[in-house]
Amino acid sequence: MSARRPSPAPAPALAGGHRLSGVDAARGIALLGMMATHILPLSQALPGGGGGPTWTALLFAGKASALFAVLAGVGLALLTGGARPQPPERLRRSRRGIAVRALLVAVIGFAAGSLDAGVAVILVHYGVLFLLALPFLGLPARRLAWWAGGWLLLSPVALFLLLPVVRAWVDPSDVGGSPAFTDLAQPVTVLADLFVTGYYPVVAWLGFLLVGLAVGRSDLSRPPVALALLAGGTAVAAAARWGSAELLAAPGANAALRAATGLSAQGLDTALATGQKLDGAQQSIWWFALSAPHTGSPLDLLHVAGTALAVLGGCLLVAAALTATLGPLGDALLWPVAGAGAATLTLYTGHLMALDLLSGMTAELPRLAVYLGFVVAALLAGIVVKWSGVRGPLEAAVHAASAAAAGGRIRERT
Repeated sequence: MSARRPSPAPAPALAGGHRLSGVDAARGIALLGMMATHILPLSQALPGGGGGPTWTALLFAGKASALFAVLAGVGLALLTGGARPQPPERLRRSRRGIAVRALLVAVIGFAAGSLDAGVAVILVHYGVLFLLALPFLGLPARRLAWWAGGWLLLSPVALFLLLPVVRAWVDPSDVGGSPAFTDLAQPVTVLADLFVTGYYPVVAWLGFLLVGLAVGRSDLSRPPVALALLAGGTAVAAAARWGSAELLAAPGANAALRAATGLSAQGLDTALATGQKLDGAQQSIWWFALSAPHTGSPLDLLHVAGTALAVLGGCLLVAAALTATLGPLGDALLWPVAGAGAATLTLYTGHLMALDLLSGMTAELPRLAVYLGFVVAALLAGIVVKWSGVRGPLEAAVHAASAAAAGGRIRERT
């Protein structure tokens, strides 16, 4: 994401080796999932009356953005040595490059926040998460796993305690979900949005990056590791969802949540699937029983983190199987989604610009048709990226700046 400093030795790389197509494919799935939640409705009217969640909500709400964040942690781990963390001097240079990358991503996020896309842009939060991850880059996998587990379980408690205090102090609606350059005139409100009140509260979301860092410190090229991610992630996600269902079946749980949110019984069921209209739930202790998207509760964080690990493990297994059975052809079959995943910064920002610029042209079109158009465009771009071997424009600019700051050439594995 200056001039190269003189050095008596060859300039170090942040990581060596080829890109892991399974990681890129998982990133591509995250991108397509986020596009789906931005374009398609999350709730729908049912024939018998009332409403319910759409397939978009069931598949992607909360999960796609969390997958994005977990993979950011995986990427940072791979940039700093993967299963073998870099020695202190190289790690110091890597941190400098990653800090520049974080600042550039945040700047792009502030610019994207000024677009009229109707989307809660994640990029500024992403940049802040990169900066907060810097102290953890030198830790081994086991310590990172303890940090990640503890953060996922305890940060929601901090969030629950901080929310009423911060909301009494600032008005979160002043930022509107996507921090823009103009919001910097209200720095306290912007900080509150980034860390506590926003759609992606960094206080809780740092746990996803730590999960990714811990995973990235393992040998992701080995199928047993991928299988463990798939099985373990599925088990964690299922256990979190089951635990939430059991807790919400307790006497008084639904009544308390309906009172806190002002929703009907059916409306609450829909909200639990979409994550919408649940702000009031944070006033009830039953908030800790939720696994609904973007609530930030412990079971929500565990559910989407488990889902992210399962998707990553599945993608790694598919990529390994295709390469083992079909060779280069098998790898080429993943070009569309893996290529899109290798250019997510460009494609994510580009789709926000398109949502703004083409809003008048697409307003009357079926939302599914609009979404499929974006999917086709992203997959075609992925083929171009893989076929040409070039980076996306934003990836190239961020890479050049971060490599210069690190004092050497960066050979990225992911």
